[in-house]
Amino acid sequence: MAMENRVVYQLLVVAVGWAVTFALRSIPFLIFAGKDRQLPPWIERLGKIISPVIIFGLILYSYSGLEWRTLSPYLAGALTIILQLLWRSSLLSIIAGTVLYMFLVA
Repeated sequence: MAMENRVVYQLLVVAVGWAVTFALRSIPFLIFAGKDRQLPPWIERLGKIISPVIIFGLILYSYSGLEWRTLSPYLAGALTIILQLLWRSSLLSIIAGTVLYMFLVA
């Protein structure tokens, strides 16, 4: 009986997580739905800068615990940033940086 309760509990946790995620992602569409509704200018500006700010924070966090024993992570990071600035392709820059890092540490 205890195993059945655990499975039900886990399914409920997943269901609640799904419902909350779905609701949070649906709210902007419900608020700004329709042809007569326009996004406020401050939300459009925020939408343009929030992604680079989050990525910059992730980069700072990723490099905060590193020590200068090897240049591999820094070279791979520099390549990723350069490719992103040149071609604005997240997929290309992430894959190229990852491949370079794996090549350097192998």
